[in-house]
Amino acid sequence: MADLSIIVTSHNKPRFVKEAVQSLLDQTHCHWQGILVDSGVLLKQGFFNYLSDPRLKVVPSGETPELSRTKIMASWCFNRILNSGELTGELIMYLNDDDLLYPEAVATFWGYYQQHAREPQAMYASQDIGLVAPDGQTRIIGRRIADRPGGRFCKGRRMDCRVDYLQFCHTAKILGRFREVYKTTQYHSEDKRDAHHADGIFMEQIGALTKIHNLAKVLSMNRRTTESANLEYSASAFGRVMVTIRAKLRGARERFFSSRRY
Repeated sequence: MADLSIIVTSHNKPRFVKEAVQSLLDQTHCHWQGILVDSGVLLKQGFFNYLSDPRLKVVPSGETPELSRTKIMASWCFNRILNSGELTGELIMYLNDDDLLYPEAVATFWGYYQQHAREPQAMYASQDIGLVAPDGQTRIIGRRIADRPGGRFCKGRRMDCRVDYLQFCHTAKILGRFREVYKTTQYHSEDKRDAHHADGIFMEQIGALTKIHNLAKVLSMNRRTTESANLEYSASAFGRVMVTIRAKLRGARERFFSSRRY
């Protein structure tokens, strides 16, 4: 049984996914389990054949073009694995194919969890934001700081649109409480209307159930690349505002036309 399970999503980013996977393999804490969910493109090409670490399992997502038109595929993949019964870790983390974990990430979350008698049900850490130039060089353009506890449960900071899922770590146990309260096994929103903040919705829901402890350490890098869906709003505050406004308008429009059909 692993101490911590990490779900890695891969959606055809060969230039970056090896670095993301290597950041997991380089963890200083060894007792982890990784499940890499590939959209099928790279897997069919034998791209991951070089991986021989028994802690890391590579599986096809099973997604289809029809699904990708109606679902947020990262959320769909997360939910599929969370409901698969394959995760063995007490703690759960997430990693996307163009992001990076720093070597002490797993050790820090696990250490904090143990030092506090396994009581914390959710934690978040600080994070660098890196912008990858066309030549492959990464420049740090910002930092998200875990400066205080989060979640409505403890009247802490708001998480939605302020914290990235890569900063987040929760217990497997809290998902049982989630199912009990919210009456669903769709932990991460798959609704396209929530595409710009599906991770934030999940963290807000967890934060209504338990205190989200803050770890004052930078443990990951959210990389903005030419292939990232969020590149447009990564480099400027104005861009972030515009993408958020457009997403909200699109969601309102879809809800309006949906209501007219019924």
